[in-house]
Amino acid sequence: MNLQKRIPALLSGILLLFCMSAVSGYADEYQNMRDEVVMLVNEQRTANGQTPLYESEFLNHAAQIRAEEIKVTFSHTRPDGRKGYSIMEELGGSYWYVGENIAYGYPTESSVMEAWMDSSGHRANILNENYHAVGIGVFESENIYYWVQLFTDGEGLSPIYTSGNLNIDNACNSEDAALILTEAANAGAGGNSILNRMQKSFADINRDSKVDSSDAAMVLQYAAYAGSGGTESVENYFKLS
Repeated sequence: MNLQKRIPALLSGILLLFCMSAVSGYADEYQNMRDEVVMLVNEQRTANGQTPLYESEFLNHAAQIRAEEIKVTFSHTRPDGRKGYSIMEELGGSYWYVGENIAYGYPTESSVMEAWMDSSGHRANILNENYHAVGIGVFESENIYYWVQLFTDGEGLSPIYTSGNLNIDNACNSEDAALILTEAANAGAGGNSILNRMQKSFADINRDSKVDSSDAAMVLQYAAYAGSGGTESVENYFKLS
């Protein structure tokens, strides 16, 4: 069996549940790969006239469990015989629409995305207008990567990244400003980037296609505002369109 070619069948479902609890602070050594897959998904959605999806911490956690499960049973059915989307219920999730793409044997984010987009069923999931949130599972074992995309309508979920919040702590504060300043200093010195593409997109507060000290200053200004009890979002506070 050629692992570079195998892609499974499509799963897409509709179910009504009633509660959602977020999993806080979920990130691991695969986070940069998750972020890049989401960037590639949104590039495809934008090119095809669909709104971008936001990356969900809850869905990342659910998809990561599924990625480890598909090493055992490469199927939309879980190793214990339950449907793949039962992971949502198991973790306390709710949704109106849900879909799952799975694959293995693809070594990079771009290669697995290319394979999914070349498959009509998986492409339909990626471009589905009913989905607003996505989570990515990535698991490597014996140099083989296992991949999961878990899509929902976003019922009860919130984004893992927001403007100025780069370190997945649900706050825009001095820690984020420090990351921006370090990134800018490294770029100026020709050094390595410390932020991935996803993080850079949320670090560019003033939307001038650069990550620099002016963005850090805006983060600190907003942090002072939020610290004094302000509740506007970064976008509303700076009147960003």
